[in-house]
Amino acid sequence: MKTLSVIIPIYNDEISILPFYERAKPVLESLAGVSWELIFVNGCSRDGSLQTILGLRQRDPRVKVVSLSRNFGYHPVIIAGLSSRQSDLYGIIHVDCEDPPELLARFYEEIQRGAQTVYGDRSNRDEAAWLVFFRWLFYWINRQIADAPVRLWMAEFVMFTKVVRDAVLVNKSTFPFLRAELGYVGYRTVALPYLREKRTLGVSHFNFYTLTKFAVGGFLSSSTFPLRAVLYLSALGAVAYLAIVALFGLDFSQAAQLASIASWFFLLLTTPMLALYLARTYKDVSARPLFCVDPEGTSLD
Repeated sequence: MKTLSVIIPIYNDEISILPFYERAKPVLESLAGVSWELIFVNGCSRDGSLQTILGLRQRDPRVKVVSLSRNFGYHPVIIAGLSSRQSDLYGIIHVDCEDPPELLARFYEEIQRGAQTVYGDRSNRDEAAWLVFFRWLFYWINRQIADAPVRLWMAEFVMFTKVVRDAVLVNKSTFPFLRAELGYVGYRTVALPYLREKRTLGVSHFNFYTLTKFAVGGFLSSSTFPLRAVLYLSALGAVAYLAIVALFGLDFSQAAQLASIASWFFLLLTTPMLALYLARTYKDVSARPLFCVDPEGTSLD
């Protein structure tokens, strides 16, 4: 029997938990030769999510829960779930059923055929045109500047082996970005296209601001190009400055004024960029724990 731990991030998702369970349970029971469990990772929800999970656990001991001491963010919740159990296979899915639980069966089929990572490619999605555009822009930019391959369009809807899980957890960054981590570690990967379903229960925890913050975090976690861009911009600026001085025959005073203005704009563009990476480096060196588990709200036995 292979063991499968399905990680489900939870934050104020009380009304979605039972419908998700009723939909996911028959799918997981259809997997031949698999002993499965659902691990709900509660990011310190303020509604009745924890009570709902504990009530569900009384009916089905395969339901587990890991509660964190506070809301540490989306990716730390996922890392907490992956760190909580030793299994042969790991799955990650959202509780809102926008990512259909039925696709987990197809993920497992591809694992059986030799894939190490299988994820849902959600390149087709019924949503607002402006959101489609900005989502496409995020993925396009990330693909162009990433230092290593990034699993794009996956939305953390994925199944992978213990080998992949162990490789991902080696990274001790305080800013994990699973799509970049899975791309970096490699291994045989299969993408299964699907149409993401519309949310029918609950509300999204993301808005334009949080999506933008998520995108910037993704860029910083997967690429050092912005740092290299400072060097490129310096070289380009120096050449342009000398060309302008020579072309327009600027005297020393005019050249000095131009240099002052150019330097001001250069610092305005590059200092915030360098500060972001410096802040991340400081937090990584500080080595604070990525998450803290609340033992009173955790039940894994």
